[in-house]
Amino acid sequence: MKIKRIILLIIILSAVVVPAFSQMMLQPVAVVNLLRPEMISREALDAKVVELKAANNNQELQESEVLDIMINDILVLQGAEQAGIVLLDKDLNTLVANQKRSVESQVGRSLTDAEFTSVIMQAYGMSMEDLRTKIKQNYIVNAYIRQAKSEMVSNIPGPSEDEIKTFHKKNAASFINSEYIHISHIFISKSDPAVLNPKEKAETVYRQFEYGTKSFDALVLEFSQDESTKFIGGDIGWFAIDDTVSRQIFSDSFFDAVFLLETGEVSSVLESKTGYHIVKILDHTYPKLLSLNDPLSPDNTMTVRQYISQTLYVEKQQKVFSAAVSELVKELRSEAEITNLL
Repeated sequence: MKIKRIILLIIILSAVVVPAFSQMMLQPVAVVNLLRPEMISREALDAKVVELKAANNNQELQESEVLDIMINDILVLQGAEQAGIVLLDKDLNTLVANQKRSVESQVGRSLTDAEFTSVIMQAYGMSMEDLRTKIKQNYIVNAYIRQAKSEMVSNIPGPSEDEIKTFHKKNAASFINSEYIHISHIFISKSDPAVLNPKEKAETVYRQFEYGTKSFDALVLEFSQDESTKFIGGDIGWFAIDDTVSRQIFSDSFFDAVFLLETGEVSSVLESKTGYHIVKILDHTYPKLLSLNDPLSPDNTMTVRQYISQTLYVEKQQKVFSAAVSELVKELRSEAEITNLL
């Protein structure tokens, strides 16, 4: 399906606020004071202009507009602090863990912390520290808006059936399932110091299957070094042919090879970035135009109807939240002392 597979479930604030102690030698362009003075430096403004320009297809932006965005972000965060809204570290850890599970559900397998960090960096250019900061800011700001503007953001109506059908008709080309495979594997790691020649070991294991000495399932249980799947027949789930994240984790050559196999077929030894695999194809599906009642993909039980309903509701929610934020910022600006030095 032509829908971006990795979706971070956060709304990111635009401001990156440099701590006051590190700004003392920097050139100020604005000072915002609701709870306490907070300076925006020339360096921070220039960096934000570059960031927003890149995010908006290199569209030219006025410095004054970008500075207003940064001022508004500081006001909202200080306003949330003034309202007593906090997020404890243990709760932040839970939100980050939820984010990791969301990514894993879309990738179709468990990720190590290092793999998760790599996915976030490759897909969004964020470090883990950046991600934690964004999730924390998002939580605090959303909680603040819901508290300060509860009358605006409560009871947002869901989309009607006609709205769902119209969206589906207008975006039918987006609801095409890619080619998918469901695979299990026997995995021999490149990084195990106890295995001097992992490729040779993988070839030896494959010969036992090829000559009929042992079944694929028996070899998985005896030899596979993927501890998360060896007790479930080596099943690592479904993969789409256009799954760029999984291609980054395994390799393009590995993906191209497994997508040439048909249901029930077992590969010879295939190399990925992390090791050697003997792959069995459990199922192989081909591109399909999806109706409203079809699941989004073989590994996702959400239907197209449910997805569209959720998408339209989020759009409505964002419009309401945008209006609430505008009203809240206007109120905060009237209370705050803002010095614009541009």
